[in-house]
Amino acid sequence: MNNLTNCEILSKAVKVPLSIPDFFRLAIGITSALGELHSQGIVHKDVKPANVIVNFATGEASLTGLGLATRLPRHRQSVESPEMVAGTLAYMAPEQTGRMNRSIDSRSDLYSLGVTFYEMLIGALPFTASDPMAWVHCHIARLPVAPSLRRSDVPETLSAIILKLLAKAPEERYQTAVGVEADLRRCLSASEASGQIESFLLGDCDVPDRLLLPEKLYGREKQIELLLAAFDRVVSQGKTEIVLVSGYSGIGKSSVVNELHQVLVPHRGLFAAGKFDQYKRDVPYATLAQAFQSLIRPLLSKSEEELINCRDVLCEALDPNGSLIVDLVPELKHIIGEQPPVPELPPQDAQQRFLFTLRRFIGVFARPEHPLVLFLDDLQWLDTATLDLFEDLLLQTDVKHLLLIGAYRDNEVNSTHPLMRKLDSMRQAGVIFQDIVLSPLDREDLGRLLVDSLRCEPERADPLAQLIHEKTTGNPFFAIQFISTLADEALLTFDYSQSQWSWDLNQIHAKGFTDNVVELMVVKLRRLPLDTQRSLQQFACIGNSAEFELLQVACQDSNQELHDQLWEAVRAGLIFRSKNSYRFLHDRVQEATYSLIPKDLRAQMHLRIGTMLAENTTAAKREEAIFEIVNQFNRGLHLIDSSEERERVAGLNLVAAKRAKVSTAYSAGLKYLEAGRSLLAETTWELNYELIFAIECLTAECELLTAEMVAAETRLTMLSRRAKTRHDFAVVTRLRLTLYTTMDRSELAIDAFLDYL
Repeated sequence: MNNLTNCEILSKAVKVPLSIPDFFRLAIGITSALGELHSQGIVHKDVKPANVIVNFATGEASLTGLGLATRLPRHRQSVESPEMVAGTLAYMAPEQTGRMNRSIDSRSDLYSLGVTFYEMLIGALPFTASDPMAWVHCHIARLPVAPSLRRSDVPETLSAIILKLLAKAPEERYQTAVGVEADLRRCLSASEASGQIESFLLGDCDVPDRLLLPEKLYGREKQIELLLAAFDRVVSQGKTEIVLVSGYSGIGKSSVVNELHQVLVPHRGLFAAGKFDQYKRDVPYATLAQAFQSLIRPLLSKSEEELINCRDVLCEALDPNGSLIVDLVPELKHIIGEQPPVPELPPQDAQQRFLFTLRRFIGVFARPEHPLVLFLDDLQWLDTATLDLFEDLLLQTDVKHLLLIGAYRDNEVNSTHPLMRKLDSMRQAGVIFQDIVLSPLDREDLGRLLVDSLRCEPERADPLAQLIHEKTTGNPFFAIQFISTLADEALLTFDYSQSQWSWDLNQIHAKGFTDNVVELMVVKLRRLPLDTQRSLQQFACIGNSAEFELLQVACQDSNQELHDQLWEAVRAGLIFRSKNSYRFLHDRVQEATYSLIPKDLRAQMHLRIGTMLAENTTAAKREEAIFEIVNQFNRGLHLIDSSEERERVAGLNLVAAKRAKVSTAYSAGLKYLEAGRSLLAETTWELNYELIFAIECLTAECELLTAEMVAAETRLTMLSRRAKTRHDFAVVTRLRLTLYTTMDRSELAIDAFLDYL
């Protein structure tokens, strides 16, 4: 084996297997060092032999390479190309890949510790792979060969310890480094005493003193099976399928859908997700743009050589209409370059061209070699334009290898909701949906959650499960927040003398907790520093998620100040930070945060944010950010009293409406035009004729395009009298001719044309 005499980096020592006694001494030292790090609230995130220094004489160890370390007790890795994930793929825990529907926490380090131990004993890694995605597949789906099968003198109990560390799901691993160290010491003592290590119950001392609620899903087995079966059909048959997931807010719709990440890996499948926002319903295709960004951004990190093929495929698919998608996802121009403007077409043809181009774009990513899952969340707030695309994707047959998933709150839609009407019409057209309905958890499910969380017997957890079920009616999000609140309020504590969690039901009852989840979240938010609360409130005004740059402008803070202020909210798990954005844990957290703003100050805050965005957005980026800007202004319109400012904001709404029209989102355009017109008085016809005429004329055109014929006729008749120039009169006349031709009223069309002549 190895003759260990010096202190050195562990990676130099594991090129050949260590002797069993040497392994135990070093493994205990490494585990002790990791436990010390975890006790300081630090997760290493890159445990491997190259980051371990060992003293061969004493067995002591130190951890280095803390560049990725974090003080966040728990956080999520976003789904991105394996090449872009921070860390070392060969030693990386499954959840660190972003494809396990689990968060990264101290147990992720324990998986990496297991890989390191395996290499120390065998002289080789548990897995081998040829490329980054293959490494991801190994960690997520492949089981390691037991060390005892690869080396005959490895005791079975030691082999079992390492396999427990290498469990795919965090809740099935050791939960603490202390628990690992205790079992290793027990093995070492037995080995030194008798040369034999009898089997024993692993993890007997492995009881975490910090509440870490499991992220596995309870009571959702059948629903997950239905979803996975739908994906299997898309892979095997190539047809596009749609799955609708419904249930109350907080019931776990997104969590069920995210279970797909794991099965995507063997098929190299792609996952794109977008979430509708109740305050951005008038932004056309905003959610699709969000989803498409997640497909485009990983490409931006590739080398020029790797991009050549991808660029060719995109250009071929989008030519000659690439500018339509670049308008939607501006990052695309960094791949395919600036695109020429598309020629004007009649409205119906323009809409068909736009939908066709979107299908071609989606088809680039939805292919046999990498099927695509497109997940659109909160459909109850979707915009009309996306609803039309939804139908188009399912009725046309040119897009294949696509699983389209929509999630919505079934208690917030009725039979007259546009979504329900559209789904009914698609069913009548022969489209088949897979419906997955999520119900509240029952008491038994909550009992299993508590047993796994508190490491106690079911009989002991049952009364607490009953109380939580009564308070939360089995809503998973509410239940998890309620349990964590009990810990925050020291009503659920770890008893070190008994090595178990303890609670007093009478004390919990006496506390009088609310049975409203938003009120519970408000209590949590109020515990945060005032600066954090203020930044969160401005974040809540923007939406469920926001880019750093946008938040920084809204809050008027430096980059570092903003991150410092939001740190406590990230640490509390109320918001998540990714590479370039923040997002709220849940809509209920955003809702609770927004409720902290006094009602009489909300419009003022939106107006201030709109002003900041307008003033700090360069002219080159103004059109790209126009929807974000006007949505803030439009929630505080009644506070704008200066006529100059009213005209400026009306002009911004006109820009937004024009952009909506280009995207064939005519209903959204009408709403912006209505907001802009409400800011203008009759005197504007004299003071700023060009602005008011442009708004009224585009309004008439959008009314015509949305079949509001009576309104369009009334408006165009008015405009024919108001037009001041020959050009404007010609524009109005053209629209009147289109209107009367559409209505099959040729005599009125002739009259309008004669008026013009």
